[in-house]
Amino acid sequence: MTMASSLRPLIKTKQYLMKHNPSIYGLLIMTVLACSCQKVINVKLNPDTEKYVIEGVITDQPGGCSVSITHTKNFSDDNNFPGISGAIVTIENKGVITTLTETTPGVYTSTTITGTPGNTYAMKVNIEGTIYTASSTMPQPIGLDTLYISTQLYSTDKYATITYKDPPGVPNYYRFVQYVNGLKEKSIFLNSDEFSDGLTVTGQLSFNNDNDDKKRDIHTGDSVKIDMYCIDAAVYKYWFSLNSQATGDGNSASPANPVSNIQGGCMGYFSAQTLRSKAIVAP
Repeated sequence: MTMASSLRPLIKTKQYLMKHNPSIYGLLIMTVLACSCQKVINVKLNPDTEKYVIEGVITDQPGGCSVSITHTKNFSDDNNFPGISGAIVTIENKGVITTLTETTPGVYTSTTITGTPGNTYAMKVNIEGTIYTASSTMPQPIGLDTLYISTQLYSTDKYATITYKDPPGVPNYYRFVQYVNGLKEKSIFLNSDEFSDGLTVTGQLSFNNDNDDKKRDIHTGDSVKIDMYCIDAAVYKYWFSLNSQATGDGNSASPANPVSNIQGGCMGYFSAQTLRSKAIVAP
């Protein structure tokens, strides 16, 4: 099944499928976001309010632990978000505490931590005496079975299409990131197994209305890579709310910030996540 841009909000298309074609619960419909995370976060704040933005991840791949710290700006300001230096950032797991090193301004990394599925990781960030904390449990990894290029009905535009097998009996949450010739697609692609538990899922990573940047389109000969992240429920809720508020799909009449899983009054998220990737050359 292909994804039509007229089906909005896209993340709610599962309800649409239930109503109109209950036999295809297992087909994946991805959500799309036309803006970067920082720009969306910036839009939601009052003009006189600034907050720190912390984005932390640890994966089950070597070198996959990093925390970036910036701060929001007024909407009228430029989109340059300088990093916040001098913070103390630690990751704790089973009593072992690792202090991350600031490798570039505002970016803190560790090459000694590799996450283990099933373990819970705690992040602590100290910025000039103010403490921000979060925890996240790394799900079990699920891999992509296939990656291929397809088109939509009555269109020659090319889109990455994926399949994977959702394991039964346990809630699963997914985020997908697309790269074309090394250029990261800014759209958000999400799925949960609310209506596809235990099924083989097929989904086309198509944009909703964000195809103005032709460099991000897929053409014959392009290198296409898809990163598949298994994330926990709190992180899924963050990306879900970020997309909903940014595209006007939320239920609230007034805009709100994404639902962060970080305590202390900042914005952003901390995610212990597994990573699996596939790459192809577009035919």
